[in-house]
Amino acid sequence: MNNPYKVLGISPNATDTEVKNAYRALARKYHPDNYAADNPLADLATEKMKEINEAYEQIQRERAAASQSRSTGGRGKSYTYADIRAMVQNRRFREAGAALAAIPVEERVADWHYLQSIVLMQRGFVNDAARELEIACNMEPDNQEYQQAKQMFNQQSAGFGQDYYGQTNYRPRRQADGCDMCMGLLWADCCCECMGGDLIPCC
Repeated sequence: MNNPYKVLGISPNATDTEVKNAYRALARKYHPDNYAADNPLADLATEKMKEINEAYEQIQRERAAASQSRSTGGRGKSYTYADIRAMVQNRRFREAGAALAAIPVEERVADWHYLQSIVLMQRGFVNDAARELEIACNMEPDNQEYQQAKQMFNQQSAGFGQDYYGQTNYRPRRQADGCDMCMGLLWADCCCECMGGDLIPCC
């Protein structure tokens, strides 16, 4: 594809925040929802949005890989997001949580928050998991994996009379109760199945 930085209209030396802001500005401008189906610019906007998404994802991958490469000296083994996804698929949630915690705050991309939400749900921290998933969705609003996860989350939580995305405020973190723990396991199982694993095998 074209130079991803050129697509977003920024310099390769742009900070992560500048990259994110440029992506969001272009996403607002070219999002297909802004164009009616009969608008002659609708198809062009769709193609442009696809190019913008691909450019942003490429930059995120390259920067995450560079960050992991820089962090290998003196701090023990570092992991890529693909490694952490594999941990989640194989139910190694404690190891996945440790790997996520080792990633510096300024280098945590949308995938970090998405994977963190799964780890937190497995531990039964429903509200914290909801917050992390919402952050992932806000960082990459056109990421279908995150949006489908959000939809599944709300469908699961509906059984408990709560919609974790209908409100902007969250309850304070507390020790998980039985319902939260069950829901956490169900959510983690859904996410694992989306990624090819199976936390709770069918009998």
